[in-house]
Parts: sequence; structure tokens; C-alpha cells
Amino acid sequence: MQPFNTPWNSLEIVKLVLGVLTPLSVACLGWLVARRLKRLELVQWTNQRLIEKRLTLYDTVAPQLNALLCFYTWIGYWKDISPDDVIRAKRDLDRTFHIYRYLFDEDVYDAYHTFIHALFEMHTGPGRDARIRSLIHAPDGDRSVHGTYEWNAAWAERFSTANVTDKAEVVLHYTRLMERLRVALGANR
Repeated sequence: MQPFNTPWNSLEIVKLVLGVLTPLSVACLGWLVARRLKRLELVQWTNQRLIEKRLTLYDTVAPQLNALLCFYTWIGYWKDISPDDVIRAKRDLDRTFHIYRYLFDEDVYDAYHTFIHALFEMHTGPGRDARIRSLIHAPDGDRSVHGTYEWNAAWAERFSTANVTDKAEVVLHYTRLMERLRVALGANR
């Protein structure tokens, strides 16, 4: 009788084990790769949805931010923007930026906060709106005369003319905010 532990029997056992392990290892590797690809696909889909949402928000806030820029720098269609429009735009922007704050990096919110505080005097009293940091009468025009709206004398109380932000500073804060929004959208130059 031939001994059980001959080299040929051991070789046959190794071949058999390798024959079984090879398909199993290929199957495991395939499963791991498929799982990783699925996870990568989910991350890409999530990022795509996030960019789409940010773009929708950008389409909402960019015209309002531009209106504030025009009003405070006396350029573009500033004559069409009443003090009521400015306060309404601020409220809408505040609501949007506070609701969706966590969809953007912190630097977007910080840039918005800096911009809006440059334009408005905050916390002017209980139940009172923020006050507009701009002049009514300036070398660039007279809001009470040149506006396409009918001036309401009560609007004068909505202005904080003692602490007016310089136009160049307004443009600087606006540009920083828009740059942060551009980067958040992945629209790198």
C-alpha cells in the first residue's frame, strides 16, 4: 500500500485548494471593487445634487445681492430700488443664507455676514428694521428726487447716514462674497 503523505498527494491537495480559492478570491475582489465603485457613484451623485441646489440658491440670491450693490454704489439701476426694496432684499437674503447656511462652506456665510453688516446698521431696537448705511442725498444723486418710485418722507428714518460704508468697501465685500459663492459652485477659473 502506498503511503498517504506522498508528495504527489500533497501536490494534488494544494492544486485542489488553489482551484477553489482562486475563484473565491476573484469573487471577493470583484465584490470589493463593485462596492467601492457604488460608494464612489453615490458620492458623485450627492455632490452633483449639492451643486444643483447651490446653483438654484445662487440664481435666487445673486440678483438680490446685485440690487444691493447697485443701491449702495449708486450704479446701474439704483434709481429703481426703493428703501423698501432694500429692506425686503435684506430679509430675503438673511432667510435664504440662514436656512441654507450648512450647504456652503463657512467662508461663504462669513463673507455674507461681513457684506450685510457693511450695508446695514443692525440691532437698532426691538421691533425695528436694520438701518440702511447710505446717504439719501449724495454727489451721485438724490434718492428722494431721482428715484423712479415716489419718495416717502418716513423712509428717511430707515437710513443711518452717520456711519456710511465707502463705495469701494461695498464693492470689495460684494466681490469677496461672489468669489466665495463661485468657488462653492465649483466654477474655478
